[in-house]
Amino acid sequence: MADDVEDPVAQAHGELSLARVALAEDDLEHAADHLAGAIAWAPGLPEVHELLAALTARAGGGVADLFPLREPAFIGTVVARAHVTAPADPIGSLRMLAQATGFDPEQPWADVSWVRAVDPARLDPDELARLFVGVMQRLGDPAPPPVAKANEVYLDLARRSLRAHPDHALLHGAAAGLGRRFGDTAEAVRWGARGHRLHPDKLTSVWYAYALRADGRLDAALKVMRSAWRAAPQEMDLCADMANWLADSGRVDEAIALLDEGLRGQSDYDCAVHTAQRLRFRRDGDVRHLVALVDFIREHPAVSHEHSDLAQACERRTWLGRVAGPTEASVNTLQRVPPDQRGTMDGGMSLSALEVPSALALLRREVPRVAVEVAGPPPQDLVQPLKPVRVLWRYDATTAYPTVEPAAAASQALLAGLAGPAWPHPVAAYDHALPLGELPVEQLLSLLVHPPARPERYADLPDGWWERSAQVFACLGLLHCGELRNPADPGDTTAQRRLLTDIAWGVEDWTTEAALFALTVAAWLDPACRVEVCDTVGRRFLAAVQASRTRPVTIRDSWPRWCASCRTWSRTCSPWPTR
Repeated sequence: MADDVEDPVAQAHGELSLARVALAEDDLEHAADHLAGAIAWAPGLPEVHELLAALTARAGGGVADLFPLREPAFIGTVVARAHVTAPADPIGSLRMLAQATGFDPEQPWADVSWVRAVDPARLDPDELARLFVGVMQRLGDPAPPPVAKANEVYLDLARRSLRAHPDHALLHGAAAGLGRRFGDTAEAVRWGARGHRLHPDKLTSVWYAYALRADGRLDAALKVMRSAWRAAPQEMDLCADMANWLADSGRVDEAIALLDEGLRGQSDYDCAVHTAQRLRFRRDGDVRHLVALVDFIREHPAVSHEHSDLAQACERRTWLGRVAGPTEASVNTLQRVPPDQRGTMDGGMSLSALEVPSALALLRREVPRVAVEVAGPPPQDLVQPLKPVRVLWRYDATTAYPTVEPAAAASQALLAGLAGPAWPHPVAAYDHALPLGELPVEQLLSLLVHPPARPERYADLPDGWWERSAQVFACLGLLHCGELRNPADPGDTTAQRRLLTDIAWGVEDWTTEAALFALTVAAWLDPACRVEVCDTVGRRFLAAVQASRTRPVTIRDSWPRWCASCRTWSRTCSPWPTR
């Protein structure tokens, strides 16, 4: 260890030294405080328990009062109180240790002599079952090796408890759930089977089936779960669990068929709907399944538990879970220049074709002494807006200049603190951008062409990724913009969409993509604007495809993901090109 601050054992010994001094002076309260501190640092240190025994002997029956439970509770105090109250209330003490395990499962809070020696026959088996359920939830499934090592004492207690209570079904089931996390799946299967035979209800079925699955016996596990579901068809979580198992083993079609069977009886059961839409998207990649899931979430705000299916489906997917990276030759060239050489690098750079202004602006910021030359005359559909709209960039020959001044420092700081290259899913990105809606329109427009400096937390991002991320969140900020809000209908984003549409039809740029993404997010959130957004995105995409027949269009290839959303929304949209 570099120093004592990094060494928990050294810290614990320091607390013990102070506790010994206090105990010698008969200052029991301070001795208890320092003992609690030592336990928090190193709960398995033998000297901790030796001194705790000495304090107990000195304090007698009032020792528990030296470790009062207050809010917020200090973990060392909770664990110390558990140890000193164990003789009178072992199950209550075990519950306190389980709470400590839940707080930090890598520490051996319960691996002490009295827990190893406690007689389970004296303990209520229902309480023991609840104890094991509480412990298993934080261990991991399976438990990582450090966690398993720190908590093996609970597995030992489970084995002894089953010997003491051989006919308690719930205890066997809970022990199976605990045991499989420690890797001995065969033992967990035996316990689960015993509990299921004693009382085949939902709980024992689930614990038995999960043990079978952990043991590599998926079909046997599915058979047990199927039987439980037939007995209680309203328990749709059983159906969802089976579907997830099937999908995890590559049997996606079977999983979806199973969910469809269940949803015919309970079409609004949230867990099954979330799982089904995620798996449908996994099977065919059609974004309409995710949009349908967003619609379901909006229409059914009450949920049985928190879901992550939408985030799982979108994770690491371009525009669904992250920004698209730049593809321009100028950015690729910049990437090869070491950052510490950029400020002093001079000379010239030739490009075979003009590239979008945000990319070239980045290049000029990073290597300001390098002259950029572009071969040939600039294409008019690249340097002029495609419709008569307000523009963010204006060209002088092949050099583009922003039409707005840089944003205020506070606005730049707000965007720098919020923007990032990844998000759980598009709706989450929209929600995250909410504070940007407090900025004036002109500040948000300025941030699109004058992005803030890259924050230190994104120092390792490749060139261009930060700027594109900032533009995405600036456009989402426009979607929230309070200055554009309709006072009569705060949820109406007509004015915001109109401005984003203008940006999309403006000078071709990374901001085009950012605006189209924000429009697509608006349509995910509001079915009433989907036809309009479909038309805008479709026509702008068609224009890009047509332009690409005569020149490079670097921003075109990342569009299909959100275009796929729009293609499902209306047959009245403009013709869609095939690729």
